[in-house]
Amino acid sequence: MKDIRALIFDFGGTLDGNGIHWLERTYQFIQERHPEITREAFDEADRATITEFALGDSSVEWSYQDGSMLPVGAVASEYAARCTLRETADAIAVGIYKRLGLSGQMKDEYVEWFCTGAAEILAKNRQWLETLHGTYQLAVISNNFGNTSGWCDEYGLSPLLDVIIDSTVLGIAKPDARIFEAALSELSVAPAHAIYVGDSYAADMVGGKNAGMWTAWLVGDQPRTCPDPAMVDVRLSHLHELTGFLG
Repeated sequence: MKDIRALIFDFGGTLDGNGIHWLERTYQFIQERHPEITREAFDEADRATITEFALGDSSVEWSYQDGSMLPVGAVASEYAARCTLRETADAIAVGIYKRLGLSGQMKDEYVEWFCTGAAEILAKNRQWLETLHGTYQLAVISNNFGNTSGWCDEYGLSPLLDVIIDSTVLGIAKPDARIFEAALSELSVAPAHAIYVGDSYAADMVGGKNAGMWTAWLVGDQPRTCPDPAMVDVRLSHLHELTGFLG
């Protein structure tokens, strides 16, 4: 990893969750309190809720893509694209909790827990990004509802970022190499001089590597099996460990 000029990050699960995706954080919170709820039931509720929130139609057929908030190729509604992080978390939680027959009080507790934790991690990562700003070009690529730029504004990240790309705005989602190529083009950086950091193997590592970039997989403190080690150049238990690899 020599002559790295650009650091490009995933948002959800990476900048706001230290390796744990929104989906996993939501399921863990519910499963700890209601172990009788199966992963299959949760995933069904999540899929229906996401499509209803983003598209206004919970009957849309789609397959969940690891690391994606939306069905591949879908375009989020204007409402979803305007939501803050808390509004998004709350709207999704409302749908999931209703579909699983869980209480509104538990939903409120979850949203507060989720948003407080995300805000704390984002604040720490903002401070870390400040130490990199000026030395490297910094960017974000997110499979999101069109509100990634708004979330970066909300948590003070935007002044540190040279490029923010949202899959809904661009119309291309990870792991499609073109979304990474779009960021590299805006940064005027060759793939060999950029590293992509994300928590999803399928969306982030495969996508980034297929675009010719270096890749750093943020696995957090949970054991994960890597399907193909050739897709991952660095494994991180904490995002800030990346500094050591940059030298």
